[in-house]
Amino acid sequence: MGFGLYIHIPFCRKICAYCDFYRGVYDEKKAEKYPHALGADAEDFVKKYSLTGEADTVYIGGGTPTVLPRGYLEAALTMIKKHIRIAEGAEFSCEGNPESFTDKKAEELKALGVNRVSLGVQSLSDKTLSALGRIHGAKEAKKAVGRAAGCGFRVSADIMLGVPYQTEADVREFAAVMRSLGAEHLSAYMLTVSEGTPLADMVRRGEFSPDDDRSADLYSAFHEAAAQAGYARYEVSNWALPGKECRHNIKYWTGGDYAGLGAGAYSKVGGCRFHTAPDASAYIGGNIARITDEVMTEKQLAAEKAVFGLRTRFGVDKSTLSAAGIDLEKLLKTPYFTFDGNALHIKDEYLLISDGIVVKYIL
Repeated sequence: MGFGLYIHIPFCRKICAYCDFYRGVYDEKKAEKYPHALGADAEDFVKKYSLTGEADTVYIGGGTPTVLPRGYLEAALTMIKKHIRIAEGAEFSCEGNPESFTDKKAEELKALGVNRVSLGVQSLSDKTLSALGRIHGAKEAKKAVGRAAGCGFRVSADIMLGVPYQTEADVREFAAVMRSLGAEHLSAYMLTVSEGTPLADMVRRGEFSPDDDRSADLYSAFHEAAAQAGYARYEVSNWALPGKECRHNIKYWTGGDYAGLGAGAYSKVGGCRFHTAPDASAYIGGNIARITDEVMTEKQLAAEKAVFGLRTRFGVDKSTLSAAGIDLEKLLKTPYFTFDGNALHIKDEYLLISDGIVVKYIL
């Protein structure tokens, strides 16, 4: 089995109100040097972690990768490929925002071998988009999704749930419209208000009040609408048409290895999890500082695989449960779990609160 390759591009045209990922406003001088730094990162990574084999999934994320001028991604990939092999037929995803996913950008990504595009649509309400600090409107978002599908990309579209001014009608419309435009995959993320973001300031000023119960209702409405549109949920936050799941993300949930390149990128190789320091200035200056977050035992790896597996429709098999020291019979005495003869699952009606269930019964 191959490994996953993640490439982090920490540049955006504008910082959204809710975002706390490592990113910054686009800086031409930094962006110009970033491809070379990624190549140096790839060389160092392979030497340091004895990475072998091929990447059978590639995911360029951010930030906003599509904000980079033409030629920058090509330069980065050319240098990365000197050290890391990408398998023929690999799933090759690239994130993008609607306002920067132009015809020319689509042409560029196609030429690079990208075959899957994940677009940060977030909402089809202009009022909500404005509150989130997005710089695209609903009309622009629809055009971008249609453009991507029309160019032959596999298309995924993101929506945020629990955001300002959102209604159940909004989330139902989102699923139906994305299906009509050709999106094969949907990701729905519950809003998290992180300290230090403009959205947190809105909450403090009383301009917006997060409501967990309301968010749960919106999630249920979206799940129902997605199913009606033909999408099947395969992870708490992800739905896909049959056979169109994101192979790269599945690696995260099933214990696969992944190499993260770029300032702020995360990696897992064997039992070691680590990340690169989130400092673009130091990174392009040649200071690739990798910080070890955790070195896990076989039991810990199995427990982590169980934790993530319970978020998915794949569940957790008996061998993983045994390796993690998890008592299957004890779990089945609770109202939350079911065993289908092959794998342990959290029952559908409790999937939204799976994190709390896992904390109580698994961790």
